[in-house]
Amino acid sequence: MNTNYKIVFDKAILNQIKKLGKQPLLRDLLTKIFDRIETYGPNAGELLDSRLHIYEIKNMRPPIRLYFRIIESKKEAYVFEYEVKTSQQKQSKTIQKIKQKISLKP
Repeated sequence: MNTNYKIVFDKAILNQIKKLGKQPLLRDLLTKIFDRIETYGPNAGELLDSRLHIYEIKNMRPPIRLYFRIIESKKEAYVFEYEVKTSQQKQSKTIQKIKQKISLKP
């Protein structure tokens, strides 16, 4: 498999991954999503914010949303977190939290 993008994990997703020990199906699904991001970069997901380059990958079963940011100059994908899809309000709140986190970084 040709990997074009290096994945960098945020602290939030690392904590989420640690909690997946008893859920091998979800862990395997996330591994496949990470592989897709490594291979396709920005083409792996849907663009949410063009200024900050924030993307989202959706999965229907189980209903999961994973958020990441692409830095083209470094060929890096920063994975922020995933959430079980519940409501539009929860999604908006998560996206705002990610935007805030990005704007605080130097």
